[in-house]
Amino acid sequence: MSIITRLKRKKEHIKYSLMMEKHIKRDVFKDITIIHNCLSEVYFDELDISSSLIGAKLNVPLIINAMTGGIEESFYINGALAEIAREKKLALAVGSQKIAFKYKHARQSFKIVRKINKDGIIFANIGTDCTLDQAKEAVKMIEANALQLHLNVPQELFMKEGRRDFRGTCERIREIAENLDVPVIVKEVGFGIAREEALRILKAGVKIIDIGGFGGTNFIKIESMRQKIKPYKFENWGIPTAVSLIEVLSVAEGKAEVIASGGIKDGLDVAKALALGAKACGIAAPILYRLLKYGKKSVLNYLDEIIYELKLTLAMAGANNLKELSERPIYIGGNTYKWLKFRGIY
Repeated sequence: MSIITRLKRKKEHIKYSLMMEKHIKRDVFKDITIIHNCLSEVYFDELDISSSLIGAKLNVPLIINAMTGGIEESFYINGALAEIAREKKLALAVGSQKIAFKYKHARQSFKIVRKINKDGIIFANIGTDCTLDQAKEAVKMIEANALQLHLNVPQELFMKEGRRDFRGTCERIREIAENLDVPVIVKEVGFGIAREEALRILKAGVKIIDIGGFGGTNFIKIESMRQKIKPYKFENWGIPTAVSLIEVLSVAEGKAEVIASGGIKDGLDVAKALALGAKACGIAAPILYRLLKYGKKSVLNYLDEIIYELKLTLAMAGANNLKELSERPIYIGGNTYKWLKFRGIY
């Protein structure tokens, strides 16, 4: 694939994800209710929302998830995101670094993240078709604390220039997990992970799973928009975020850390995911949309709002910290309950 095609595709991904974000209605945890505590005895100003991931403390259980890199616009985007992550002490993942292996000049759009955020928690990112050497190179490029290996079969299939051979995925994951010096995070990009595949990921030696559930950015729609075709039957393909989170937790608790992502929009969503058992939550498109439309200050305000809403939820649930939140009773209804009941999980 030519550099022009790759750069054009990355620009179009941003363009169409922003178009979708303007109209998308996110409500991925609508079936989940944290039971109210009328006898809450917390002190709001001393609530502890810290968590831990990859052996490191997260002052806030939020990850600015993978977005872009390799194009001119990504210098500004990744630089601004690095500043935001540094200021708010959030973990940050870069977009796919594959372009930087073939086109060395693209590396600076990734390296800028570590240059700006020298002491932050940063995740490298590459697809599961990479080699062990490429995985090591991606980590070294930005001095990453962990590596995201993203799973994106539907996106590849709906991408005209996408790959069609997915054989050997689990074996490559296992090889990388066994031989990399930093933790490996296996991450879906918006279609969710079922418990059966979570078990296979765990057996490959992976200790962190980002479920990337259905309900946020939809790459089947984005790739269809790029080609000016309609996705028809497949626009709703995927495992909803709440369902995927519970499916993965049903086999991963005590064995791996689980990150919730896919359509998470506010502090209440974050609280529900954490109450279910997630260690942290990833957010991407809502941040990118605000950054490019309104600027860095808008993103900072948005993150402050999420943090405040998370604390509000803790206070109303009577939880002083995230551990206590995870011990509160939860009601699961609607289609989420039906799905989990059918699957024998709930």
